[in-house]
Amino acid sequence: MYHRMEEILNNLVESFKDSPEYREYQRMRELLHQEPEKEQAVNEFRRRNFELHKYRNTDLYAEMDRLEQEFAPLREQPLVNEYLSAELALCRMVQRVNYRLMEEIEFDMGFELY
Repeated sequence: MYHRMEEILNNLVESFKDSPEYREYQRMRELLHQEPEKEQAVNEFRRRNFELHKYRNTDLYAEMDRLEQEFAPLREQPLVNEYLSAELALCRMVQRVNYRLMEEIEFDMGFELY
């Protein structure tokens, strides 16, 4: 049984890698990597965004608004905006697979996913 699951997982990974979302993400990632200052700024934005969602001991909406305002000039740059959009599309694809898997195997998390 384990061998079959590994084969299915490998097929899923290859399907992700063949997807337009993944190819676009990789293309944008490479372009961003060619501009280290922008890449560093994007990584700082992503890190702070992650921390806001991880540590919800403040008003999340106010903090998100503050973060968006702080990084607005960065987000207005086409390369940065396209990279973050490509990343979001890939993340949503991964989320859909996770949600579907959790629903179909009836894994009880004690709450609804959506």
